[in-house]
Amino acid sequence: MWLPGLRVGFSLLPSLVLLLDLLGLAAGTSQRMFLEEMLKDYDVNVWPHGDTGKPTTVNVQMFINSFGSLNAANMDYSIDVFLRQRWNDPRLRFSDTREKITVTNPAIQAKIWKPDTYFNNVKDAEVHQVTMPNILVRLHRNGDVLYSMRVTLTLACSMEFEKYPFDAQFCGTSISSYANTDDVIVYKWVDVNPIDLPDQLEIAQFDLINYSTDNYTQYFVTGNFSGLMVHFSLRRQNGYHVLQTYVPTILIVSISWVSFWLDPNAVPGRVSLGVTTLLTLTTLASGIRAQLPPVSYVKAIDVWIGMCMIMVFGALLEFTLANWLANKKISENGQTIFRIPKAPEDVEDAAGKSPKTYMDYARALDRLCRGLFPFSFLVFNIVYWPYYLIQQHRTLSIHGLVDGV
Repeated sequence: MWLPGLRVGFSLLPSLVLLLDLLGLAAGTSQRMFLEEMLKDYDVNVWPHGDTGKPTTVNVQMFINSFGSLNAANMDYSIDVFLRQRWNDPRLRFSDTREKITVTNPAIQAKIWKPDTYFNNVKDAEVHQVTMPNILVRLHRNGDVLYSMRVTLTLACSMEFEKYPFDAQFCGTSISSYANTDDVIVYKWVDVNPIDLPDQLEIAQFDLINYSTDNYTQYFVTGNFSGLMVHFSLRRQNGYHVLQTYVPTILIVSISWVSFWLDPNAVPGRVSLGVTTLLTLTTLASGIRAQLPPVSYVKAIDVWIGMCMIMVFGALLEFTLANWLANKKISENGQTIFRIPKAPEDVEDAAGKSPKTYMDYARALDRLCRGLFPFSFLVFNIVYWPYYLIQQHRTLSIHGLVDGV
């Protein structure tokens, strides 16, 4: 009994789908015609309050979607940001049942006045295009305009590396109008959350300690330009460098001390050990320098690598002195003769007795260095680590930044 009704329902289904499509098309056409009618006499080259001569206030808010790692070699960093700008344009007020209209058509977006905002210290910028251009223009009945876009920026940052890797960097950016002076556009940060950050923001090798915003005015020969600034205070994390630099160099220096327990005449073993540790340390230092710009001042990592070089090279020089003493022959008439080390069967003289040397002094020198080198390196560590950690904390304190602020 229900089959005829079911057939009728299925027969009406295509008609309903077609009706909904027509309604949607009509609504889209109606909105497009509404916008085209509203923008018919709209001049995109005149700012919203051009008829009154007053500047247009642009309220800015940034959402930091992600914060890229700071590139020390290039002195820059990257951020993925949602840049949101709001202003009021009296020419775009409308009377309609809708509270707001979202404009997605790029051709219509181009007909609406927008501030020519740019980033002063930008090196590279990219507006995301997937899956559509990440640009939003939203009109409200009272004339308020929301202009939002997602952009990835590579920004220059002047960094200081005297305390690297115990440094704190202070980077930021500033935005301004490129062509419109402050009698046309005035930029202001929004009152609530001018810089919005995700709850679990991670920055490679750095901790974001704090950020601050400010308004400023740029004075050029072409006029005065309103602008905004944001500063990020970043503290470098030490864990990466401790594991990748400090621990390996400590082990290399410790290995170089093994030669003090070898016989002074063990030339192949002691030479190969000293040269190998020295070359390994040099290679490690070259890798560290490749990550940094060629600055002229001494960095904290340079002090550490320099001390490690001195310790390894000192162990090699100590072997040279110990071997010289071990092979310095004492003649019967009180004169000494230096000779090149020979095989054990060639050391004995014609009488079958080994010549007297300063072997006891060489072994005493080795015993002395077994304690002197580790003690010197320990004293250096006791001075080095507290000094630079205190300097890092002092740098943050000077800027009013400490943990928990």
